[in-house]
Amino acid sequence: MKKWGLLIIILVLLVGLFFLFKPKLADMSYENAEALYDSSKFDEAVEKFDRAIWLNKSQPAYYIGRGLAYDSLQNYEKAISDYTKALSLEEEQASTFYFRGLTYNSMNEKQKAIEDFSSAIENDPEMKQAYFNRAQIQYNRENYNRSIEDLSRVIEIDSSLSEAYFLRGASYRELDKKEKAVEDYSKALELGMENKDIYEQRGEALSELKNYRQAIEDYGKLIELSGGSEELYYQRGYLRFLLEDYKEAIPDFTKCLNYNEQNRDALYYRAHCYSESQDYEKAVKDFSRVTKLDPETPKVWLNKGLAQMHLGNFSDAKSSLGEALRLDENYAKAYFLLGLVHSNTKNHSEAITNYTKAIENNPQYAEAYNYRGLAKGEQDRHQEAIEDYSKAISIDSTFAMAYYNRGISKVSKNNFANGCQDFYKALDYGFDRAQKMIETYCGNHPRKE
Repeated sequence: MKKWGLLIIILVLLVGLFFLFKPKLADMSYENAEALYDSSKFDEAVEKFDRAIWLNKSQPAYYIGRGLAYDSLQNYEKAISDYTKALSLEEEQASTFYFRGLTYNSMNEKQKAIEDFSSAIENDPEMKQAYFNRAQIQYNRENYNRSIEDLSRVIEIDSSLSEAYFLRGASYRELDKKEKAVEDYSKALELGMENKDIYEQRGEALSELKNYRQAIEDYGKLIELSGGSEELYYQRGYLRFLLEDYKEAIPDFTKCLNYNEQNRDALYYRAHCYSESQDYEKAVKDFSRVTKLDPETPKVWLNKGLAQMHLGNFSDAKSSLGEALRLDENYAKAYFLLGLVHSNTKNHSEAITNYTKAIENNPQYAEAYNYRGLAKGEQDRHQEAIEDYSKAISIDSTFAMAYYNRGISKVSKNNFANGCQDFYKALDYGFDRAQKMIETYCGNHPRKE
């Protein structure tokens, strides 16, 4: 009997000691679990958190820790359950709402995530992470104004967070507030955020603002970071084309074509660059390649015909312009250029017919009136030519060549006084050839004030 009594006393003492040290044992298990979690041993961490919770079911930190481990294992339902249990036990709830919000976000439960981030903010109005994550969801939902509100609060709390400036810049850009977008992208870069996305987005925004030079710098940095691509070389080449920097644009379009020789736009704009650089043979070759890829666009045929004209290949030019007109019978510029082809081959009647067609399709086509006047002048129809030049001048009062040509027709009709006034006007507007006519015919006909 005495033996059994002693055993009972020992057992009672052991049980008492267990309950006495139970909180300490729970804390030890929790500390071990945290160490395992920090070492990314999440399964083992869960086991230690289980033991800590078995020893002490009233400690919210244990449930939070296990919830984080479950979250890392993508066992989101169990993570949610643990965070919810912790919320029922604790007074300071901001972090737990935040963690549960992150898990709901991972589960694509966006509305629940927003609600938890909002609860975290109610408990801690300075929790920048909650504002930022709520802003990300609002951005992805295309609620850009709400995203901007949250990100502005983040920046108010911590002005060194480059990611907040970047996302706010993206939100401004979606709202077509390009200047503000560029400001935020620039601030993010200033704070050390340097990646492909930020240079690409700022480069696009700068392009839309027509700040092409700075956009080119961003595309250059993007090419440096990414190693280049068909699209990046094309975009930088196109920006250089817009700046009329044809010499630098050509290599970019060429690099683009090295990735894809069938890139229609790169070929088209490289052809333009060659034309503007007066390398018409290369221009014709590129325009020819474009017409094979895109035979139904009148403008391509027109530009090919123009380059052929510059080479003096009037027969080929006539064929290309004819194709442009087959595709668009109301194409005023094609009629005008076809008129120039006939003028250059001394077929003035056909030239007049085509200039007239150009005018019928575009009654404000000052150049067409001017060149029709020239063709009529070649036929000694100077009065009709004068009428055409006058019409050109009524459309464009600074059209120096029209004044000059009208002066010649007037002089041809022995109207030296009025002809000289036209020569003076032509000279005023920068047509230097008028000076010789003034010296030849206008000694007795001074400028009228």
